Amino acid sequence: MSHLSLTPPQSAPDAAAIQKAPSAQQKKTTHMVRNCYLIAVSYLIDGLVLAMFFLAGTIGWVPVVAYTASGLALSFVTARLIGSGWTQRFKDPGITIGQTIPAQIIQLASLYFFPEVGFMFALLLFIVYSTLTMRLEVRQSLIAWGLVCLGSAIVLVVAGEPPRIPDGTLTEQLIAMAFFALTLWRCIWLGAYNSGMTALLKKRGCELAALTAQVDQLAHHDELTGLLNRRSLMEALRDELQRADRQKTSLCLGILDLDKFKAVNDTLGHLAGDKTLKIFATTLKGHTRKSDRFGRYGGEEFLLMTGTGPDTALVPMDRMRDALAAADWSQVAPGFSMTFSCGIACYEPGENVEALIQRADEALYRAKADGRNCTRLG
Repeated sequence: MSHLSLTPPQSAPDAAAIQKAPSAQQKKTTHMVRNCYLIAVSYLIDGLVLAMFFLAGTIGWVPVVAYTASGLALSFVTARLIGSGWTQRFKDPGITIGQTIPAQIIQLASLYFFPEVGFMFALLLFIVYSTLTMRLEVRQSLIAWGLVCLGSAIVLVVAGEPPRIPDGTLTEQLIAMAFFALTLWRCIWLGAYNSGMTALLKKRGCELAALTAQVDQLAHHDELTGLLNRRSLMEALRDELQRADRQKTSLCLGILDLDKFKAVNDTLGHLAGDKTLKIFATTLKGHTRKSDRFGRYGGEEFLLMTGTGPDTALVPMDRMRDALAAADWSQVAPGFSMTFSCGIACYEPGENVEALIQRADEALYRAKADGRNCTRLG
């Protein structure tokens, strides 16, 4: 009797989750909209302070309503524009200038029309400018600074009554002191926010540098052995040939091939084959000179470029052969060992890369034909 499964089929939840996941642009837009709402909260707090001055008899109700309403309208209109995607057409989707210029106008107008509490708007003008400079270049910040100073000077000259700090009563003094403390807290918060952003940018810079180094490593090195890959070897070989022509120096190219490597994969498995390649690469790399270029040419073949002449070309190969014989192969298999055959061709002036590799490859075939575990010159 067959049993029917009551478990509903799985329909690629990972793919659906990926589709629903917000993009980087969406996250950035959400962050900018949230900043607009935070600014709206700031206007509400300022409006509350003005309301306290209204209750204390310092000002009428008009400054409270006019300032708070204009600030909230600016914040919500900006949030709407950013959230709708309309501002994506601009270089600065957050329309920093578009937010701060109206904000400065609100403060300057309030400073002109409501001088009884003018100290508030002068301090808020400073907060607006401080916030602005965190998102502008130095040149733009200097321009904004000039505009703020010019606007403030015009207001102070034109205003019929100079801005003042309400201090006629104890209540006014307490409200003014509370607003000073609130402004100081905002300055501290802005400084902490700026420091946090600087630290975050530094962290992201380090992460990007590490990622770039990793990408560079993968682009120029073999993933299994960590040696130079075929592409990098070819670039290095062309450079070495040009230098040999320019400086009239010697250059020998060796192609090394692991003997009977296919049997390792067939009998011990590919994991053992990978371990064999790693041990081979590490051992031989440890016995090359700093000026030598050594890398994986492909499969079980490796390339070595060394600045020696035909008379001493066999010396580094003998050194490597001895090191390979003394290597610890126990992690591959008990009693396991590995040898290599090598064909060497020494560069002749005017010879191209393909011809040099061809001669080294032909010498390698002769080494294989002569019983392996030996080196032949091409």
